[in-house]
Amino acid sequence: MNIPFNTWSKQRIAQGRKICTSRKKMYSDPRVTYISPLLPWWFIRTYLFRPEGADSPGELQAVIDNIFKRHVEDSEEFYVHFGNFK
Repeated sequence: MNIPFNTWSKQRIAQGRKICTSRKKMYSDPRVTYISPLLPWWFIRTYLFRPEGADSPGELQAVIDNIFKRHVEDSEEFYVHFGNFK
């Protein structure tokens, strides 16, 4: 099953800026080359904002809060999927 992406993510994928995506579940998408163990959101936001396609940790926080329609807390955990999503 291919990972779905919102418009923001699709734009950054097209620009070659987004090479990973954080998800609550694991996807078996053929474009994925590596899936991390569960990582806390604070770590992803702080250290992986650029591979996620954002210009800053604050931008990434705003994007994920919009996706979940709530504030995503630092302690929430995600699997980070790396790959070429073009």
